[in-house]
Parts: sequence; C-alpha cells; structure tokens
Amino acid sequence: MSMRQFCLALTALLGIAAPALAQVTVDLHALDALPGAKPAAKGQAAHKAAPKPDQRRTAAVKPKEPSSQPAAEAPAATPPAQTSPAPPPATLPTAPPPTVALAPAAPPPPTDQAAPPPPPPISDSATTAATKVGAGLRVTFGAAEADLSPASAEAIRSIVQSAPAGDSTTFNVVGYAAGTPEDPSTARRLSLSRALAVRNALMADGVTSSRIYVRALGATGGDEAPDRVDLAVMGGNAPAADAGAKSQTQ
Repeated sequence: MSMRQFCLALTALLGIAAPALAQVTVDLHALDALPGAKPAAKGQAAHKAAPKPDQRRTAAVKPKEPSSQPAAEAPAATPPAQTSPAPPPATLPTAPPPTVALAPAAPPPPTDQAAPPPPPPISDSATTAATKVGAGLRVTFGAAEADLSPASAEAIRSIVQSAPAGDSTTFNVVGYAAGTPEDPSTARRLSLSRALAVRNALMADGVTSSRIYVRALGATGGDEAPDRVDLAVMGGNAPAADAGAKSQTQ
C-alpha cells in the first residue's frame, strides 16, 4: 500500500468516527511534499477533496438548539359564569295586621262532680218493714220482693242522720233470701237485689259509696227471718250493735 492510499483510508476513518458537527479538511498537496511521494493527478485530488455523502447527510440533520425563551403557555379556558336569578323585592306591610278576636274557652267540666246515685226502689204496695236493732236496722221483705216501702225508706234515713259524721263511719249491708239447696243462685240474686235497694237508699241520704259494703249471702240466714237485710253502722263512736245482728253481719 502506498503512502497516499494510507492517508486516504485514514482520512475516511476519521470522517466516519468524527461527530456529526465536525468537519475534517485534508490538504492533499502536503502529501506531495513527502520524500518519495508521487504527485497526484488533479482530477483525483479534486475527487478526494469533495466531502463524503455521509458527512453532508449528517450535517443536514443537525439538531436545532433549544430556544432560551420558554414558549408562551396557552391561557386556560375559563368556564362560563353561572348567574343566579335575582331575588324578588321584599314586600313590606303598610299597616299593622288586624286583631284576631278569639272566642272565650269553655270552662272544663268539673271532675269531682259524681253522677247522682240511682233512686231507691220504693213502692207503696211493698210489704217491707224496718226494725231498729241496736245502732243498726233490720229490714224484712215479703216473699220474692225487693222493693222498699215508704216507711222502711224513712227508717233508713233516720239511721243515716243518727250515725256519727265522718269518713270513719261505714255501713255494712248484708242481704238474705229464702231458697232451696237445689237452686242457690236464685236466692243469691234476690238477696243481692234487696241489699242494693238498701244501698241506694243510703246513697240517696248522702252516704258515699266508698263507705258502704254490700254482701249477698242468699239462703244462709240461719234461724232468723229468711227474707231480710241487716244494716249495721260501724266505726267512729257508734254504739255496739245487737249481738244477734252483729253475728249475722260478720
């Protein structure tokens, strides 16, 4: 290999390995000055001095340097403003409101007023008779009767008026009726009707129901009159009742 060929090969290698921005210039006339070198032909020197296509293509794709000034940012899109409807104007009263007249409230019904007691069953045809026994009273009835006679009702009123006043005084009412062991319910119902007749007479005379104790014993009157009601006044300073009447009311 001649010296000229060696220099051309070295120049080609350097052109390939150099960066895209570098440009290598080779003076081929300097090789002619070397001892023993042959002068190159003018056409060959001109051909060798022309830049290689690879170098021209590399220079053509030289990247652009980034600009030092930042690109202007596009303004952000502003959403359309939502407009709310304006409130209606306030309406102010021009005169005071009219006075409202309220009807007077009805008074509440009295709570402590109890219903009047039922009247006692009083019949002019009744054969009922009343006999005072100690501080109490024994009221006898006719067979199958439960009404009071006017005289027996007046005797009950006298017992109430003579009894000690106060809530501590109570009245025991025990009713009896004749009957048979085969039908005790009939006698018990009749004795209850007689006892309730005396109770109603006591309440009509002013005795409260909480101070009256009623018992219906039916046909269990013993040797005494089978159709009767024993009324005993108890409590307070009432005198002791008759032993016979007391034993029947216990």
